[in-house]
Amino acid sequence: MSVSLYRKYRPTLFREVAGQDSAVGILRSSYAEGRMGHAYLFSGPRGCGKTTVARLLAKIVNCQNPTADGEPCCTCDSCTAVSSGSHMDVMEIDGASNRGIDQIRELKSHVGLASFMGGAKVYILDEVHMLTTEAFNALLKTLEEPPPSVMFVFATTEPHKVPVTIRSRCQHIPFHRISTECMVAQLQLIAGAEGVFASDSALWEISRNADGALRDAISLFEQAVAISHGKISQESVRAIFGGGSRMETERWATMVRERPEDAAAMLKEALDLGVSSERFLDGLFPLLRDMWAFSLWGEKAFEGTSLSPDEKDFLKTEVPNWRADVLKRAAMAVAALFPRARFGLRNDVFSGLLMFEMLNAFEAPPVQAASPPQVPVESKPPRPLPAQKATTKERKSAEPIIKPLSAGKPEPRADEMPIPGINEILARIAQDDLTVASALIDVRVLREGNSLKLDFSDAAKAAEVALTGARAGGILELAFGLSPGGSCGENGLELNPRDDAAPSSAIAADQASPLEAIAVRLGADILMSRRLDAEDNGGGDIDDEQL
Repeated sequence: MSVSLYRKYRPTLFREVAGQDSAVGILRSSYAEGRMGHAYLFSGPRGCGKTTVARLLAKIVNCQNPTADGEPCCTCDSCTAVSSGSHMDVMEIDGASNRGIDQIRELKSHVGLASFMGGAKVYILDEVHMLTTEAFNALLKTLEEPPPSVMFVFATTEPHKVPVTIRSRCQHIPFHRISTECMVAQLQLIAGAEGVFASDSALWEISRNADGALRDAISLFEQAVAISHGKISQESVRAIFGGGSRMETERWATMVRERPEDAAAMLKEALDLGVSSERFLDGLFPLLRDMWAFSLWGEKAFEGTSLSPDEKDFLKTEVPNWRADVLKRAAMAVAALFPRARFGLRNDVFSGLLMFEMLNAFEAPPVQAASPPQVPVESKPPRPLPAQKATTKERKSAEPIIKPLSAGKPEPRADEMPIPGINEILARIAQDDLTVASALIDVRVLREGNSLKLDFSDAAKAAEVALTGARAGGILELAFGLSPGGSCGENGLELNPRDDAAPSSAIAADQASPLEAIAVRLGADILMSRRLDAEDNGGGDIDDEQL
């Protein structure tokens, strides 16, 4: 039986390990300086070289003739035994199938024994995160203080599942996904060694589908070799993946722009041949993303992508025919289809949805930058927060019951002055009729010569109606000491004072009886309290029901 290519071309030296320069550099430096640790934790995605490097580490610590640059000689008995898997002191344990406490107890019983070949004893535990909690606890003490010449190497794809007590006793060395360019270079070396002709586009497609795992890429390469009989092409890749390659997706995107009716037929043919809707989206979204990025930043966008020379040439040729906003809308529409494709869609439904979204991206008008408004919009001042409002007591002492002249209004003439003692007069009116008193709140009360003037220009219409009635006129006559016979002027109600009446300023709380003074002040307090409550509740005018 032949050996699989990923086993046949497994690295035998540290310098042959592809794409893990950082991890390999740490181990080689530690060995050269004589500071090797007793426990290591290798973490990283599948197929990136964790177990391979663990075997190389076991080989170098047992090598009888290591090179000056920290490489095993690969010729001594120890090196050949490790390479063949027959070394008595290098034990590989699968953590998924030997995960119980009994297996760990058996391992501990052999740890203290002397090595068979006189070198270091190396225990490689793959998928160590699969061990049970009891097994981890049984391993703690041995891992913390192992016997001399004993080394543990743990490998896992999920380091977060390894207990902190285990991780803290190991040197954690992370492994990374291997880049697409690096995998293509490795596949070219293997193709040359095997005498297989492989097109660059086919190798790029294989490497892209391996998703950072070199072992998967070599396995897919081996499948393509078996299908193509020694000549790997895009047809070989199509036979493996069932369509949906980068080249096919590029042709489909170009056809959507030029001949949408033919693009629909091409999509139906691809789906009928077996490509899944999810796989088609997996190839289409990166293509639209690369086209959108190139439309914005040009060749600078290549630094954030893994593209072959042919794929870069396609972007340079095709992207000038697309608008950036169309590519953005198309990519977002494709991304929105992923959840529905994962749950399953019939081919005709998926084809219709995808074609609808792609054509809809073309039909939307271009997005233009918004021009600044020509006419400034007057903004209202922000309403103060409750915490910033003045308290009722503060406003009561700061604001008069009758509002002053509004800002922007002309100042009153010398013969047109506010009435002194108006607050006390208003309190008297409130005792007789709250409706009239509330109507006076937003009215300017002025004296013009020997007449009284009520200005309604800043008040609500309801105040003018309330103060021009017969009842209101009688109340005002008594409060201000006026005689009947007033008239409603252009700006307000004008009433003539009585000859025998005292000046309005004399009608004040300080000249009233003690009982009247208390009533005046009580009426003013009641009116002020109701007015403030109305403002806090709605901020509008005060009506009869509120008072």
